[in-house]
Amino acid sequence: MKRTTDSQAPWFTTAAGREVPSVTAEEMREIDRIAMHETGPNLFQMMENAGRNLASLAIELPDAEWSDAAYVVLAGPGGNGGGGICAARHLANRGLYVRLCLTDPAALGEVPAFQRKVFQSTFGQEISPAQLAREHPNVVLDAVFG
Repeated sequence: MKRTTDSQAPWFTTAAGREVPSVTAEEMREIDRIAMHETGPNLFQMMENAGRNLASLAIELPDAEWSDAAYVVLAGPGGNGGGGICAARHLANRGLYVRLCLTDPAALGEVPAFQRKVFQSTFGQEISPAQLAREHPNVVLDAVFG
């Protein structure tokens, strides 16, 4: 996909000084469409890959203390939330302290709902937004909006 010059999405600079473009929601939908219809992976595979990679990155954040870190994953009902739910599962499967907070469980799409069902087989715990104030995480993963 060619990036248009009229895009409103900002550019970011990494710690190494590399400029990285962000994408708008419309551009991301087009990227997803191309990925699913022209290159092969389905939505389940894309969400699994995103969640696994997010979990791997989250483990790196607290440095050597990752095994003692407390994680809270905030997840919305869409695809980004499904990736967050998947990340929560991968973290919980490593025996980590993981709390998953869904913004709107009743509105979960098909694939995020599947991810939630799989998460429920782990030792991770789902909490309500009202319970967040009692949590004191080392790492918060924001998977509410795409």
